[in-house]
Amino acid sequence: MTVSAAPPKLEASEMDPSQASLVHGESAFVPPPSGDIELLIQATLNEKNAPEILQFKQDVVDRLQGALSAQEEYEEALESDMSQELRRMVLSLENKRVRYLLKMYHRTRLQKIEKFAASIVADDQYKDRLSESEMQYCRDYFVLLGRHFHGMVLDHLPDDFRPLVKLTKLSTSDDLILRPKLNTHVFVKAVDDCGAVYLSEDLMLDNVQQNDLFIVRYEPMAHLVRTGQVVLI
Repeated sequence: MTVSAAPPKLEASEMDPSQASLVHGESAFVPPPSGDIELLIQATLNEKNAPEILQFKQDVVDRLQGALSAQEEYEEALESDMSQELRRMVLSLENKRVRYLLKMYHRTRLQKIEKFAASIVADDQYKDRLSESEMQYCRDYFVLLGRHFHGMVLDHLPDDFRPLVKLTKLSTSDDLILRPKLNTHVFVKAVDDCGAVYLSEDLMLDNVQQNDLFIVRYEPMAHLVRTGQVVLI
């Protein structure tokens, strides 16, 4: 019976720094802050429930994507050490969760961008709320949509009915542009004490306090949504 010799054991000083950290069970990454994950979830809920496109959360997305990249590199490093398999599996699940939340946020915004592409392109206020890549996507989508409509329908109509964003050439406004309905009613939860909130010239919510819940029109609450004083649920 032949007994094979055990492979020589490397000291921590002889190992690659990433391997040494695995031996000692030390983390080689900074996990994403739980606060940023909560901010992303709430930003997605706000985006789903608001009738208009909201400001892109660039800082939150950048921090989470940076943390996710670091975690994925650490996950790959763990693959070479079977003693760390449980840790690698848990980390893999967490990475998938963060990746899913990021995709959900981007997907929610892209659906709204496609729906209101014409109004976004025509409104500088909405343009400023998009990231550079979202704005490029919006322009490209609007151009392709216009080409499609012209090729399929508009080019076959009389000249007076060919404008893409007007009912006829005689229209004084872009009456075919789909715009957000800001008077839509939404569920609102106060995050901070907001005091008095005017819903119209003769109607006011008196002394809005933290954790108060309301069903109100979106438009008078929009500025509070943008400042984070209230959230949509």
